Amino acid sequence: MLTWLQLSGGTFPTGDFNHSYGLETYIQTNRITTASEIEQLLQAFLEVSIHFDAIFVKEAYEATQLADAARLDEIQNIYSASKLTKEVYEASMKTGKSLLTGVINLSDIDDFPIHYHYAIGYGIMAKKLDLPLWETVQTYLFSSMISLVSVATRIMPLGQKESQLMLYRLGKSLAELPLTEEDLSLENVNTFSPGFEIASMEHETLYTRLCMS
Repeated sequence: MLTWLQLSGGTFPTGDFNHSYGLETYIQTNRITTASEIEQLLQAFLEVSIHFDAIFVKEAYEATQLADAARLDEIQNIYSASKLTKEVYEASMKTGKSLLTGVINLSDIDDFPIHYHYAIGYGIMAKKLDLPLWETVQTYLFSSMISLVSVATRIMPLGQKESQLMLYRLGKSLAELPLTEEDLSLENVNTFSPGFEIASMEHETLYTRLCMS
């Protein structure tokens, strides 16, 4: 049986490591050039994810718990409408499909629609695997940091020691957040992140690219 450790592991075949969500643009255009600047940017990315993606992970988990297909479609539509750039929308859908396909292939879960965004698919599969809700939210957030630190390590001089210290501090910041499950409601969604959105749109114009977004 899959566990959240495997589901959120960097080796699970979601393809997330191919997407930088604008981070590669920041690096290649020299807007950020040091490890400390990378960490500051990832801290901002984490805060955006907490007030956006984490909420949809929880909503999808609870809709699956209630077997409410209509609710899943509703939050899928809301999430889609909130993805303002083509690059981020497509990355979210591609990784969501890969996640759902991977879980179905490795578990005894019956065939299931695979057309959900990554955050929503993560919440769905976590519930279907009977994984705890709060750990599901936390591992989703931390796994996104792992993927982005991996991207930064491939693109700029960032040693293993630096990257692991960065992940440690980001994880500590996440663990210390005074969040409750009640905070993660659609009424509290905030997805204002113009810097990341502009960087993701600029990505296709870079001279060289290692990532897809």
